[in-house]
Amino acid sequence: MTDPQLPPANQLTTADEELIDGGKVMSIWEHLSELKSRVTKAVLIIFVTCGLALAFVDPIIIFLKQPLLAVLPSGSKGLHFTGPMDVFMVDMKVAFLVGIITACPFWLFQFWKFFEPALYPRERRFVLPFMIASVAVFCVGITFCYYLILPLSLKYLIGLGLEVGQPLITIKDYVSLLTVLMLGFGAVFEIPVLIVLLAMLDVITVEGLTAYRRFIILAILLISAIIVPPDPVSLVALATPVYAMYELSIVIIRSLKKRQAGAPK
Repeated sequence: MTDPQLPPANQLTTADEELIDGGKVMSIWEHLSELKSRVTKAVLIIFVTCGLALAFVDPIIIFLKQPLLAVLPSGSKGLHFTGPMDVFMVDMKVAFLVGIITACPFWLFQFWKFFEPALYPRERRFVLPFMIASVAVFCVGITFCYYLILPLSLKYLIGLGLEVGQPLITIKDYVSLLTVLMLGFGAVFEIPVLIVLLAMLDVITVEGLTAYRRFIILAILLISAIIVPPDPVSLVALATPVYAMYELSIVIIRSLKKRQAGAPK
């Protein structure tokens, strides 16, 4: 059964609205009540995941320290702190970030359920896969950063520093670097998913993506240079997979557009 053809949003009749919303037209107060309910559920699950992360924050930090400890010289005593609040604040920061990321599928689901009734059936079919893909590639990005970029970057940068002195790295500085890199990689890996979404919404075209490829490559290099440490190894390690995913997104868009063109009207 094909989807009903609906007019533009500003020309919808009551019958059309009922069709979009599964037969129920909600008032503004009902929408606000629904929004409050969804936000409350999302905040509660974030509190739960942050609390669990705080309970296990010590093994989490031990895990996060491994890339650094692996490249420090044998005589080094590991990480240091310079203030009485440093370790406490790092624990809270790590627990908060881990809690937010862990709860991401749940609060995105609440976001989806709130906006789902306002979407056309055709839009629902690709918005939900887009959200799932966003979570997946974000996790791929931070995993890629932890297991490849961090070891390479730290080995290069600490080796460079050892030529003039001995490392005295604080846990506060290390976690800050870790946060910027891992969140940055997760965000950059979202670019191909965003490109596919914009193409399916007809905001951009495959022709435009291929015509401006050289400028896209330059933009990828610039963004990579901002996110990663200033060494060529990290720059190439980030730019290469992002460009590969950019080309993959063009292939995916072509495939989806062909399927869309061949679908019954």
